[in-house]
Amino acid sequence: MHGEKVKNYLVLVVDIDDDIGRKAGLNTPILGREDNIKALIKLGLADPGDSDVNAILGGVKIYDELKASGKDVEIATISGDVDIESEKCALKLKEQIDFLLYLYNPDFIYLVSDGKEDEMILKYLESKNVFVWKKRVVVKQSETLESTYYLIQEFIKKTMEEYIPLILTFTGFSLILYAIFADIGWRIVVGIIGLYILSEGVGVRKLLMEKIKKKEEFSVGRVFPISASISIFILVIGLVYSLSSINASSTLTEFIGRFLLHFVNPLTLSLLVLMVGKFVDTTLNSEKELLDIFKRYFFYLICIFISRELIISGGKYLLKEISFIMLVLCVIIYISIIIILSVILFTKTPHEEKFKKLKNSITKG
Repeated sequence: MHGEKVKNYLVLVVDIDDDIGRKAGLNTPILGREDNIKALIKLGLADPGDSDVNAILGGVKIYDELKASGKDVEIATISGDVDIESEKCALKLKEQIDFLLYLYNPDFIYLVSDGKEDEMILKYLESKNVFVWKKRVVVKQSETLESTYYLIQEFIKKTMEEYIPLILTFTGFSLILYAIFADIGWRIVVGIIGLYILSEGVGVRKLLMEKIKKKEEFSVGRVFPISASISIFILVIGLVYSLSSINASSTLTEFIGRFLLHFVNPLTLSLLVLMVGKFVDTTLNSEKELLDIFKRYFFYLICIFISRELIISGGKYLLKEISFIMLVLCVIIYISIIIILSVILFTKTPHEEKFKKLKNSITKG
């Protein structure tokens, strides 16, 4: 049919870690069948075991098959940077892809690579309204080993990204809680572990995580107003209890000291209830990373119990159970702990910033 538009095909070979540039000394993009064959020979002579040689050969094979079937097809090889998680790598790939899309205006792209890392550009290609086929090329004699390697790599990557930071954060806080609050610290840790195991057992955690990821609406309303009401109720009861438990004949200093010691537990409980309500609302409605939310509220938990210890120390000082030097020492130690924790938890590392920039560069057009 004379009126039918000719479909353009592009075989795109991706060398994300720039073996072609580093080992063979070639610049990309490499255009055309002849230049790609010359490139793979030069790379093969420089490093016969490089898997990108197989990727280029696989791309040439696909090119020949499409050409033999009468398709209008071109082939090109692009490369990134040895630091595959860097912004430099992402921008270099993006610039080459944009150039090839402008040059060939393909309707279909065969994306050929030697591993899953190269397929990180798939989403960017699909955002350009181009249909993409993925082709992963591995050495035949080690295909089973290669596939097993990628499965293990994917499992380790998922574990490192999702669970290791949470485990390390929780372990660190557990040790800090024990160091500050001794036996009561272990009670808090055991309680949190118990809640987590219970939520896993009944499937609550999985359900919440799925809804958070899908940004679905929850049937429950805001929890914070309810927790605030309960918190106020606890404060009132604690205030009445504390005032009624103090001997009226006590001096003003003794009265304040005993009041602080009696009132500190109801105050701590009310703050915990308030924090739990806010934590639930934030988890269900915020778009922040779950680990960041956990870090923030673990920090709040530490601050609440440090405040409790400071109030107890103040009450004991007023009752002359500890010296002024001991009181000042407690204040200095606890405030130092808060400052150090805030720096550790809320300072973004260069790796985190670099990863976010890379993610934005790849996913955005």
